[in-house]
Amino acid sequence: MPTYDNPRTCCYSFPLMDFGAAAGATYYAIQGPPGHVGRVVDVGVSIQEATVFASTLGIVEVGTAADPDAYAKLNIATGQAVKTMFNTVDDTDAIISADVPADTDIVVKLTEGTGAGLTGQGVPFVIIDWFK
Repeated sequence: MPTYDNPRTCCYSFPLMDFGAAAGATYYAIQGPPGHVGRVVDVGVSIQEATVFASTLGIVEVGTAADPDAYAKLNIATGQAVKTMFNTVDDTDAIISADVPADTDIVVKLTEGTGAGLTGQGVPFVIIDWFK
């Protein structure tokens, strides 16, 4: 049984993502410390170019290969300004299930918005507390 005090907090940041491009989804992997359970604390994007989405929003999903949004699904709103942060404070239901079982391979899926006249670049991140 893990003890939920003194977590090892890790912030995983990923390369600049163009959520306004039409290149298809981009995937990254997170592997926690062996034998540790995790708790997703925050998911977000540091906005580097204002967001304009038409048909669908830019999305950051945190999950597994079988269930891409098992832990979180952040829908980045249109109209976000440059040099701002969009995270779970803005999309309050983004964290679906915060608890990550020990030794789980986590997949982060970044998906562009769709429609015409799209813009929106940012640096995505996921913060996880790990417990032994």
